[in-house]
Amino acid sequence: MTMPHIERVFLRNYKSVEKCDIALEPLTILAGRNGVGKSNIIDSLRFVADSLRNTLEFAIRERGGIDHVRRKSLGGRPTNPGVAIILRFGDGTVATYSFRIAAAEGRAFRVDRESCEVRDANGNPRHAFATRDGSAVRSWTPSSAPPAVAEDRLFLVAASGTPEFRPVFDHLQRMTFHNLNPEAMKLPQRPAPGALLLHDGRNLASVIKQLDPVSRDRVLEYLRAIGVPLTRIEHKQAGALETIEVAQEQQVPEGVRNSTFDAIALSDGTIRAMGILVSLLSAGPGVKDGPTLIGIEEPETALHPAAAGALMDALTEGATRAQILTTCHSPDLLDHPSVTAKMIRPVLLENGRTRVGVLSQPKANLLQEHLSTAGELLRLDQLEPDPDDLRRQEEAKDTLFEHAA
Repeated sequence: MTMPHIERVFLRNYKSVEKCDIALEPLTILAGRNGVGKSNIIDSLRFVADSLRNTLEFAIRERGGIDHVRRKSLGGRPTNPGVAIILRFGDGTVATYSFRIAAAEGRAFRVDRESCEVRDANGNPRHAFATRDGSAVRSWTPSSAPPAVAEDRLFLVAASGTPEFRPVFDHLQRMTFHNLNPEAMKLPQRPAPGALLLHDGRNLASVIKQLDPVSRDRVLEYLRAIGVPLTRIEHKQAGALETIEVAQEQQVPEGVRNSTFDAIALSDGTIRAMGILVSLLSAGPGVKDGPTLIGIEEPETALHPAAAGALMDALTEGATRAQILTTCHSPDLLDHPSVTAKMIRPVLLENGRTRVGVLSQPKANLLQEHLSTAGELLRLDQLEPDPDDLRRQEEAKDTLFEHAA
């Protein structure tokens, strides 16, 4: 992958995840049973994006407060949630960004520590900052004096005013995540920014309005491959609100004609698939402010199994425009020949802790030698993480989170 991308994500005490280190591919598929914590892994990155795009307080309140963000400790000791990200840019520059949050007496939370280090393609340090308990503790190397540190806000937001740290901020706050709500997508909405499809998809009309004609035609091609015979998708203004209008081929006694209707008439499966496709095709190197990473909860929901092949084709194409991170319960989707062992991250729950790792080597060999598909292994409940990888994660030291000490 030559476009900017996230190489690794490290989590500590985030919801059901006590400790995890996951490498991300252009397309990464989290596979596992219900309730094992797949959504929590995706939500950790959404938490970062929400904290940067809005505020840390907003991100925490959206999740029910700090006690619903941090992992519940069986021993009664407080657990401080932390996220660390390694980000590589197209010129080889590598940025490492991390922060950790603690509960605060008299207040809901505080930023315990936060750091960002940018190194060039040869590994030489270029710019860095680090904070601890509301104070800067590490040298600052940008072209201007550092802004003030606040305990209840991420310092990267203020640092993004400098050219040295702006690329890190821009990449992380442009991640977008979808658990689409068909009812919200069908109803007319007030105009909204259309660079990123929102979590529930309600600004679908705004995103379609900004979509270039080539990408819009590509959405239609995928919809027809899925089995939805639409011939046109258009943004439609309805007074102060906006919606979408579609045209669909229908057989009549005289032959075939196009009938037009609004989004409210679409099925849940159709509009959900449309939302996923529009988001995937709204990304790209030449798209200003488009998504850098797209997280999707169970993209196969409400689709006929026969549509799985076309959907996986779309996900694969989308991964050439932006990173894709998705959960999956569909053997039909994982039967696709493009699915490789490298894409799959099995997730399991052990003693109340979410564990995630690379696919175990014996199962990876089955896929590489075309003796089985990932879908067949999922049907047999044989997608399992590599025990050596889980052991490595368990024994790893928390150097990224202690960096600011």
